[in-house]
Amino acid sequence: MSDSARGPREPRTFSFTSPMDESMRVLLINSNLKDDILAAPPIGLCYVASAAEAAGHEVRVLDLCFKPRIGQELEKAIIGFSPQVIGVSLRNLDNVNMLRLISYLPPALEIVQQIRALSAAPLVLGGSGASLDPQGVLEFLHGDYVIVSEGEKSFVALLEALNRGESPAHIPGVGMRRQGEFHLTPPQLTSFPSGNPRLSRWLDLDPYEKMGGSYTVQTKRGCRMRCIYCTYNQVLEGNRLRLRSPSEVVDEIEEAVYKFKPEAFEFVDSVFNDPIGHCQEILEEIIRRPWKARFSTMGVSPKNLDSQFLHLMQRAGFTSFMISPESASETMLSNYQKGFDLEDLHRAAETINRFSFPVLWNFLIGGPGETHRTLEETLKFIERYLVRKPGPPHNLANIFLGVRLYPGTKLWQIAVEENFVHDQCSPLRPLWYLSRELDLDVTVRQLHRAACRRPEIALGGMEKYLPLTKIFGVVRKVFPFPKPYWQHLLWVNQLLINLGVRCLFHAVGVPAQLREYLRLQSNKPISAPKS
Repeated sequence: MSDSARGPREPRTFSFTSPMDESMRVLLINSNLKDDILAAPPIGLCYVASAAEAAGHEVRVLDLCFKPRIGQELEKAIIGFSPQVIGVSLRNLDNVNMLRLISYLPPALEIVQQIRALSAAPLVLGGSGASLDPQGVLEFLHGDYVIVSEGEKSFVALLEALNRGESPAHIPGVGMRRQGEFHLTPPQLTSFPSGNPRLSRWLDLDPYEKMGGSYTVQTKRGCRMRCIYCTYNQVLEGNRLRLRSPSEVVDEIEEAVYKFKPEAFEFVDSVFNDPIGHCQEILEEIIRRPWKARFSTMGVSPKNLDSQFLHLMQRAGFTSFMISPESASETMLSNYQKGFDLEDLHRAAETINRFSFPVLWNFLIGGPGETHRTLEETLKFIERYLVRKPGPPHNLANIFLGVRLYPGTKLWQIAVEENFVHDQCSPLRPLWYLSRELDLDVTVRQLHRAACRRPEIALGGMEKYLPLTKIFGVVRKVFPFPKPYWQHLLWVNQLLINLGVRCLFHAVGVPAQLREYLRLQSNKPISAPKS
């Protein structure tokens, strides 16, 4: 019987080298196979790879995204390198989309089973997905160890312990089975680990660029916002900001500009413009450098988003960005604890519309206190502020129904109190909060009517068409579509409206499916999925 079929196990004691040779062969594997328009380079894995190499280990990275033959790639990497430790990174547990749910655990399990068939090396699990439920992920994927939160220090310390034949149970951020029970030493989040992850040193970024992806950069860790649903401030990175030196950040960008010449860069901080002073220093430092580059960012807060700041972003080379107010209702902004109010949001939208940035807006429908009135307030905001005159630039409103629940967040406690989940529920099976004040038949009709009228609105059900976005990577060879590619969804939606067929893309039976899902979720404990 294979290890993957035996269930949870205690890690063995490993000893690899004599005290005279402290280096180890380490293979790090990116298990994320999402190869559509949302494909993202594994920056965290690159940070860990660079840290392990700096500690003297021989490190290789296998990125399985975009690889058509996973088994062959694993065999070539493992047989040819004979790694003494194998790390597998899990970016997320699922796609966080209640209307079109996809779990990433089954393909990750298949990858682990193939690894086990090829190597007896200890298997270390990591990545943000593993940190969301370390015990559940360790047991489901049958790993030996799990790294929780940041891995640069804890993974290197784990390698040292394994090399000496010592137990790593005391290392902060390391989880394992010990005496039949799961044991985790809590991570210690101190300063931002210094060093350049050098993405192009470890990854082939060409496939990501063809799909519209960018060279990712992190300027800080931690988030001091208090959003009740978010795992970054409460689970993954903590709520204390740990900033990188602006010059160090821009030095990293400059090295990539000269050595690797990426098409664009993307800042992947939870909130790019907090603190505003640190962000401005980075933008000013970019402007001072002799080269030019294109930038985007995934997280801009409406707070302090004025013309002066947007002008600075424009001068630095920004060509687009994302913003996630989650709602345009004062009630919901307060309930979500977003840290800004409706006046901030209106002011930011008015300011953005004076510039030429394509902007992706993310809205989260269904949190505590959501009603048809609060939903209508959000839809009216979209109608008033996000509908621009024909032609670029474009706003795109990405609307999600249902809020994903994770242990450790404030929303999880609210959900337990309101009987959406039980304490013994496992987040390996997606669990959701969806306000009981919403009549789901009415809600789906509200969203559907708005999407049929406005091409600026994208609903979660559209995710089933994401594989079609691969055509951008093909067509761009002949017709160079401007990036970001998501902005072109607007003209696709407009074409469907003009043809009178967008209203046909209607998920019949969705309300009944959601009600049944929530009923099963709240009426009985949900155990971890079986392998």
